[in-house]
Amino acid sequence: MKDICVSICASAYRVKDWIPFLESLKGTKIPYEVVFVGPNKPDFENSKYPEFKYIESKVKPCQCYEIAYRHAVGEVIGWSADDGRYNINGNDNVDRIYNFYKSFNTEKIVVAQRPIEDGRDIWHRHHFFGDWSQTPVMAPLGFMSREYFHRIGGYDRNFISGQSENDICMRVLEDGGRVERCMDSYVHIFHQLCHERSGPQSSGMRQYYVADRQYLENCWVHDGYGAYGAGGAVMRSQVHISKTRLLPVESFEEKDLITTTQGPKGKW
Repeated sequence: MKDICVSICASAYRVKDWIPFLESLKGTKIPYEVVFVGPNKPDFENSKYPEFKYIESKVKPCQCYEIAYRHAVGEVIGWSADDGRYNINGNDNVDRIYNFYKSFNTEKIVVAQRPIEDGRDIWHRHHFFGDWSQTPVMAPLGFMSREYFHRIGGYDRNFISGQSENDICMRVLEDGGRVERCMDSYVHIFHQLCHERSGPQSSGMRQYYVADRQYLENCWVHDGYGAYGAGGAVMRSQVHISKTRLLPVESFEEKDLITTTQGPKGKW
């Protein structure tokens, strides 16, 4: 087997989206794998998609991602979502992001794909504080060295479902690294449909946005969560983002990682 260049990882919930996800990767030239972790088993034969690896777990989404990263074997890991679509219109978006990553010749980097969310190009909105362009660039769908990810401690177990990738970006910057956008590598996602609606097809992730955001800002904003405030547009000059993490990283423990939720649980 060829060495795997990229492991695309996700906390995965919506089985109906998995075949379209996998089909969208056809045409990728570099060796890759897909690692999904979640409570719902695939309803198709894995043999049709030899690059696909599924791990059953009922723990919270943040921890599912961590499980995926620990089982990945690629040189580079990428955080994704099971509503992602990659090589749409014949574009080789995975090859492009990998080549972009390699062009920097450093492991201290996160490279971000250009997200098309619900049909809207929203690359300009992904900073630590939304569209505040003077705050650090984040990577909602990012790729980085697998070994380096583990060496800096992986995801912090205090996150429930989201924002943990932003914390990784900030820790890379803290370590003297960088976050760069690959403007010609696109990924299409459908978050409003998949995350914000109610019912059995919703991932349930959005209900913990405030809790996760609160922890992120307590880690990186000197005045803690709320400095942004309802009047954030007026307070931009007053928000002081720290260059060093204000709270220690609490990494996941290997023991019972797949079976028992560690840290704040949410509904999981």
